[in-house]
Amino acid sequence: MKEIEIIVRDVPMSWQICFLTECPVKDRCLRQLIASQLSEKRDFGPAVYPTMKRGENGCRLFVANEPQLMAWGFEKMFSEVKHRDVVSLRKEVTNELRGHSNYYRYNNGERLLSPEQQEAIIKLFQKYGYQNQLEFDHYTYVYDFDS
Repeated sequence: MKEIEIIVRDVPMSWQICFLTECPVKDRCLRQLIASQLSEKRDFGPAVYPTMKRGENGCRLFVANEPQLMAWGFEKMFSEVKHRDVVSLRKEVTNELRGHSNYYRYNNGERLLSPEQQEAIIKLFQKYGYQNQLEFDHYTYVYDFDS
């Protein structure tokens, strides 16, 4: 697993944190990892209740503490695209990202492309026959707080 620093201030205030020390999956859970790094300044917030320990598989709110490789920026990918394909391919990428404003946010790094989004965009380029230079401009590992 790639080790990265968790910036606790990036954890949404609405995200449930777990303090259940008897949980069988606590060593692999992002919710537990966040709990161990909380500042003393944080006095309250949503939490995982002890009733979640039910069942053989542990907690249904379990989130693996494995960071995801996220990406942003399209300049490298479009650098080898033929002029005749640029407009239509960019339109398809824009549609995949649900609009122009989102396209620019993902291009500028204001939003990060999930592994699934990266795969979908690479498939669009492959559909047009591009196999090389299918890399985004930037990559970073982050924890997924959308779970």
